[in-house]
Amino acid sequence: MRFTQAFEITKWDQSTYDDSGDLELGRASVAKNFTAGDEEGGGLEGFSSAELLMVGTSAGPAAYTAVERFTGTLGGRDGSFVMVHGASADQTSSPGKIVAAVGDLTGLTGTVLFEHDDKGPRLTLDYDLP
Repeated sequence: MRFTQAFEITKWDQSTYDDSGDLELGRASVAKNFTAGDEEGGGLEGFSSAELLMVGTSAGPAAYTAVERFTGTLGGRDGSFVMVHGASADQTSSPGKIVAAVGDLTGLTGTVLFEHDDKGPRLTLDYDLP
């Protein structure tokens, strides 16, 4: 199954943990809200929490990597799953994959693609669920 769905970022708490010279290493705790609409494939209804590790230079952001847990409903099934994703500054999207799932989502596999542009933040989920 595959669908694309918008989401809302509800929290962004960012801090720096290493600021040496022209490189800055930081982290951010992020929360998102997913409200299912008419997405073919079931959509997501719930929330996620993510921890991002980021690097920036004097020219701006350079890259990030994230571990994110979604909790809620996918295709009418309740549970949680974990995604890993990341991107460098020259990418227009952030690819990743599902690495673990529990509850009625046990066995879930697939890929994720996060995008942020003039259409707003959205997630494309391409998945298999036994």
